Amino acid sequence: MNNIQTRLKDRSNNILENIEYFEKVVTLFSEKISYSLTAGNKILFCGNGGSAAESQHMAAEYCATLNHHNPRKGFKAIALSVDTSLITAWSNDFGFEGIFERQVETLGEENDVLICYSTSGSSKNIIKAAIEAKRKKMHVLAFTGNSKENKLSDIADLSFIAPSSKTAMIQEMHTIIGHEVCLAVEQSISRD
Repeated sequence: MNNIQTRLKDRSNNILENIEYFEKVVTLFSEKISYSLTAGNKILFCGNGGSAAESQHMAAEYCATLNHHNPRKGFKAIALSVDTSLITAWSNDFGFEGIFERQVETLGEENDVLICYSTSGSSKNIIKAAIEAKRKKMHVLAFTGNSKENKLSDIADLSFIAPSSKTAMIQEMHTIIGHEVCLAVEQSISRD
């Protein structure tokens, strides 16, 4: 077996070995998000680098639709990483650590959901956003990796801790779980 096949099998085995945990996370996350959206609230997403891209990806899935063959009403969702004018102005004047905290303070409302992506669970700007969201009585859901420095999971109401310390695998699992959560939300809300 070559190296590519070995890595792909490692990914598959990781998912199969943790499938019950994945199912539990999907159920808990989708219940929290469905409750919030049904009540008229919104989802805010934040992350850095690849996690910023995942935030934008998942915000699009909720606002548009997960499957264009299954159209539905849009869900209120926005990625906080898309406002480059605010991000550059705030970080230039006040520092990078508060960019998401400021947006949560300004845009977040009680019972909204903040979904935080941090492969390490220790990104300072993500932690500050989560703390601000908790102060505002928002629901905080975290997507992290298996790191000893994972402070984000201690703050969040619910966490998906990807069972890996490899950044690529963590991010891939975040996408898999994110898609499953979005699908479960769609199915839950369309039943109501």
